Amino acid sequence: MLARPAVAARTAVFVQTRNMATLKEIQTRLKSITNISKITASMKMIASTKTTRAQRAMKVARAYGKVSNDFVKQAEVEKAAEAKELLITVSSDKGLCGGIHSSLARQSRKYLAQNPDAPVVVLGDKAKVQLQRAYPNNIKYSFSQLGSTIPTFDETSAITST
Repeated sequence: MLARPAVAARTAVFVQTRNMATLKEIQTRLKSITNISKITASMKMIASTKTTRAQRAMKVARAYGKVSNDFVKQAEVEKAAEAKELLITVSSDKGLCGGIHSSLARQSRKYLAQNPDAPVVVLGDKAKVQLQRAYPNNIKYSFSQLGSTIPTFDETSAITST
């Protein structure tokens, strides 16, 4: 009889030894790292687009700022005898730059400690939250979401009429 001899088939059994990852675990880790890198790349593209848009808006606004600075220099305006002082604190609504917001709030609190009756206008939510803890009665106006869209005439009128 011409029969083939029986060959023992080897079956691969994945036995994990101590502190060693199996092939499947390594593949899932590599896949998750690839996914994270894709997410990071898309976040970079979004941030780049937002930065470019903000720089374009800044160039347009710079011309208005230059004109207003020149006007103030040429007007030779002096402080009135009974003029009130107004503290304007400008921060952002969100973000990961906590040190900037903390130092803005700290400087504002120093100023308010010396001038306890001074009214405050806060632009941005981060500084508003920090200033409300210590001086809630001094905050007269607060504005948020200012950088998301171009301000309207009504919004700028409300800020300047303070």
